[in-house]
Amino acid sequence: MTSLIFGLAAIGAYGILFNLLSAVNRKFQNANHSSPIGFSFLAPRFLLLVSNVEGFLEVLHRRGIFWPANSTFNFWTWLGIKDLSDAPARPLTWIPDRFWWWWRASRVVMDFDLRGNFQEVIDEFPFFSFLLGDLHPHVLAIPFNLLAVAIALNLFLGGWRGEINLFGFRLNISKTGFLFAALTLGGLAFLNTWDILIGAALIVLAYVLFCVHEAGWSWSRLEDALVLGIPLGLFAIVLYLPFYFGFSTQASGILPNIINPTRGAQLWVMFAPFFIPLIAYSIYLSFGEQRTARWSLAILLAAGFVLLLWGFSWLLSLGVKFTDPVIAQQFLQSQGVANLRSLFAEATLRRLSYIGGLLTVLVILTPAIAFLIANSQQTIDNDQTSTINHDPLSITHSPSTFVFLLIVLASLLVIAPEFVYLHDEFGTRMNTIFKFYYQAWLLWSIAAAFGIAILLQHLRGALDWIFRVGLVILLFISLTYPALSIANKTNDFNPTFGWTLDDFTRIQHTTPDEAAAIEWLKSAPDGVVAEAVGGGYTSYGRISEYTGLPTVINWPDHESQWGRTSADLGTRQDDIKTLYSTPNWQAALAIINQYNIQYIYIGDLERSTYPVQEDKFRAHLMQVFHQGNVTIYEVK
Repeated sequence: MTSLIFGLAAIGAYGILFNLLSAVNRKFQNANHSSPIGFSFLAPRFLLLVSNVEGFLEVLHRRGIFWPANSTFNFWTWLGIKDLSDAPARPLTWIPDRFWWWWRASRVVMDFDLRGNFQEVIDEFPFFSFLLGDLHPHVLAIPFNLLAVAIALNLFLGGWRGEINLFGFRLNISKTGFLFAALTLGGLAFLNTWDILIGAALIVLAYVLFCVHEAGWSWSRLEDALVLGIPLGLFAIVLYLPFYFGFSTQASGILPNIINPTRGAQLWVMFAPFFIPLIAYSIYLSFGEQRTARWSLAILLAAGFVLLLWGFSWLLSLGVKFTDPVIAQQFLQSQGVANLRSLFAEATLRRLSYIGGLLTVLVILTPAIAFLIANSQQTIDNDQTSTINHDPLSITHSPSTFVFLLIVLASLLVIAPEFVYLHDEFGTRMNTIFKFYYQAWLLWSIAAAFGIAILLQHLRGALDWIFRVGLVILLFISLTYPALSIANKTNDFNPTFGWTLDDFTRIQHTTPDEAAAIEWLKSAPDGVVAEAVGGGYTSYGRISEYTGLPTVINWPDHESQWGRTSADLGTRQDDIKTLYSTPNWQAALAIINQYNIQYIYIGDLERSTYPVQEDKFRAHLMQVFHQGNVTIYEVK
């Protein structure tokens, strides 16, 4: 399945960049432009293979580079990334060998409260997901997110031309295009609810830019956005209506992020493979092409958005103080401050000291806005000719304009969790960073690939050589992680249990008694099996997993993440503990009857988790399997 998702994502990314570069070439029919076929491979490479810089840092750290013997400044402690802050193991080598060192790449953003307590943040990216073999919704939705990008691009370039009349309003889109867009957006909500907002924003804004090309900037464009966006959202829901009947979510509102701005150094570790090409592309547009840009308005809009979010975050904080003063006071105490004024002072000081992250994103965002809203009639664009629309307020219908839209939306996704986050069971911005950064990666990867393709075609002389050498260095740094992590995870392509996708082979080698018990259960009549209950990413739940038999509960933390309420979970975890540990047969029998348990599994994990009282099972149930340390009892 992961291979299928990877392949579909590669095809989607390639197709989007191919169409963008083809549109560029069509604007220069008489110019000598390179074929987009080869350059389009940059998109899947940057989306799926290019990784963050943590892998390269692992190499430097393992070699002891920048780890001074005697110095008042230590680069690694200043960087502040877990594991890399510790002294490198001896003897020094070039190849990272710490157990699961590649996991750290998905946790490079470090959050701490004002008392210095660590708060985990997830900053996963596509290659890590595929390396892990992760089939969570954010991975399954990648091809569909790219489909939404393709739909937006098609609308932007004038595809699906037609007309729909809705309650007296006219939409310049065919019924086929409208329904396909609604079907895709509804699918995104079904697959990974987080993605529908960015997909809808991209499609609606691309349509608005097309309308700008046709009729220029005016307040009517706001009407265009609403006339498309509202019915599109409604149709997207209606097409998947049965899904929403049973849909539940752990998100329950927006909370302010007061104390945790992202450090600039750590944000560069995460996104440097995109920051460098995007900044280079912006510099080229400004000085190489001397493209007209509305800098003053762009700076005003970017700064205004940041100030708006900052003010909104404190407004939310004041709201919490007045609506739930107990919670507000508990938060102040947890941060070691006496009142809201003290919190404001310390939080503002921290935000100013960590301002590098926000400034970096503004350096990416501001030029994109400036070029997006520029008076294009004054521009001689490398990928455009004059349009049929001569309205001085209109924007030229240029493929690069769509790329600016991608850059703007991705930048907003990264800026938003600097000030607010979605309230969920984690209680921090961990999940918001995770999902927003992942979506930003998808958009920035396409934009960076486009910028590189343009620069490779148009730079000349020394600048061309400097850029190409820099690109090679950047690719070397950002591909270090895939090159080394694959070898580490596959044991240097010599898997311990042979070349197989069946993990049961590992069970047969490591715990043969358990493997035999699982084989027996697979051949036995179906029924609910009781086994030890524990946390996620552990061996708990392995019997249900390998047999396919239902169990009472496993991984309760994940059950709650999947929308189960406390009422749904009930006392299941405690009941299983009682089932194994109580010496009272009547108490155990009540639990067996309550959950209709047919098989009670006792192995090493059950014995290490509970003080198992097995005598009651021996006295009242039939022992149907026994081998080594594994015993199975059946309820008749």
